[in-house]
Amino acid sequence: GSLTMASTSSTVFSTTPVAGADLDAKSSTPAFKLLTPVLASDGRKHVYARASEALASTDTIKIGAAGSASSDAGSAGYDVNTTAGVTAGQYFWARKTSLA
Repeated sequence: GSLTMASTSSTVFSTTPVAGADLDAKSSTPAFKLLTPVLASDGRKHVYARASEALASTDTIKIGAAGSASSDAGSAGYDVNTTAGVTAGQYFWARKTSLA
């Protein structure tokens, strides 16, 4: 038989392996589905997100269920980790702050 997949926006599917993605890249148009995870060569999980506000390259951030990233100084979740940060509306790879 053939494998078919429902074509609804809520369908969850495997996106691995994603190899060679530039984790410093940022763009005004999405290159990946929001919340796409990758395990990077630094041993950390990175998640594709969209900045809801301007974020500095060293900002600690939180990522909402829809992939929206915003500043969260008290968070131990993710950081921006892109050269020169991102502007509101840009897509980028957020890096998990810990290896766990």
